[in-house]
Amino acid sequence: MSLDTKQDHISEPVFSLPLEEYSAALYRMIDLDELVQFALDSILAIAEAHSGSLFLWDESAKEFVARAVRASNGPSRLRDVRIRLREGIAGKVAEKGHSVLVTDIQRDHRFSDIPRSGRYNSPSFICLPLTINNKLIGVINITEKESLLPFDQEDSKMAESFSKHISSAYENIRIRQRLQEENLALHSRVHELSEKVKQQDSFVSTGKLASHLAHELNNPLDAIRRFVNLALDESLEDSLTREYLLKAKKGIRRAVNVIRGLLQFSRTSVGTPFRTSEIHQVIEQSIESISHDHHFEKIAFQKNFPGHSLFVQDGGLQLVFKNLFENSAHAMNGDGSQPTGKVILTTRREGDGVVIQIQDSGRGIPEHVKPRIFEPFFTTKPGGEGTGIGLAISKEIVERSGGKISVEHTEDQQGALFQIVLPCVSRTP
Repeated sequence: MSLDTKQDHISEPVFSLPLEEYSAALYRMIDLDELVQFALDSILAIAEAHSGSLFLWDESAKEFVARAVRASNGPSRLRDVRIRLREGIAGKVAEKGHSVLVTDIQRDHRFSDIPRSGRYNSPSFICLPLTINNKLIGVINITEKESLLPFDQEDSKMAESFSKHISSAYENIRIRQRLQEENLALHSRVHELSEKVKQQDSFVSTGKLASHLAHELNNPLDAIRRFVNLALDESLEDSLTREYLLKAKKGIRRAVNVIRGLLQFSRTSVGTPFRTSEIHQVIEQSIESISHDHHFEKIAFQKNFPGHSLFVQDGGLQLVFKNLFENSAHAMNGDGSQPTGKVILTTRREGDGVVIQIQDSGRGIPEHVKPRIFEPFFTTKPGGEGTGIGLAISKEIVERSGGKISVEHTEDQQGALFQIVLPCVSRTP
């Protein structure tokens, strides 16, 4: 190992203090790097030495990493120095878990086959493992006594006693740091859940309002429709009055369709509980729900599903797919005849999310329309045929389920491509 003697870390000098005062100072520290530097300075002062190093165990790399070094000419650092378990004298000592006192390395048969790294002015040294609850956390080398005399048993005993305090103080800081990290993660999770509850409360409030409006408007509209029908029965076939009444009836039909959409949304927002669903089962149920509709008799569904289940939080997703399928059917009915074409359904796991793509072979969506596609009451369908709330409701439900829905660009410029991304969740028992 090579020493980098650059004076890049100059700590405050540690004066000779009683062992109890050094230990008390250790336990007052809250910064790990500060603890490591102070611990090495303190144990050197206790052993009346001016050279040494402190390595900490890196569990992921299975190596000791130099965190503090003091050389005879002053504070210094080891640069990028690592040692493995059983490597060198420090690695051997760490493996055995026992402190070692060497009075003369040249005459000590225990380490005769291990070359000593670096240049030292004394053949005597102390090596101590740092452990807590039988867990290895590091190793300390004390390499030169200030007098250059050999270290003795009293030096080793004092250093070993203090090393136990170093281990305890180190573990205290690690526990404190871990608790702080867990506390931050917990606060973040609580905030996330709180925001989700607020969002869900908003959906419930909107759903209740939609239900109330739908019921309040439904009765007078029903009466207006009856009176318009009665007036049509009394009007002349080619009269201007009849033309006005037919236009009024078309407007009433659109209003009724909007009310039905609001009721559908209110039932989803208020009456649909959140649950964990397998996304492919939801899609299959959505296809089944429109299978008897004559608009889908000549529409083929192509499914590109992986061979494994994908679970998501479901806040009414079946209605989302039903709305998208109905939009596809309308887009594939350009000449007014029965819709024909294909709907391609693709699902995949992507990171922590589930991606669902729905692409049809219809007319596609003009670029100038895409920015407004999810606006409530915006529609490109002829008057009376569309309410413009199907996609708006779908967007609300997807976001209620924790996801996002968007209109994507298609490579072949054919048809519309909707993409839904939902968080992937674990299956509930």
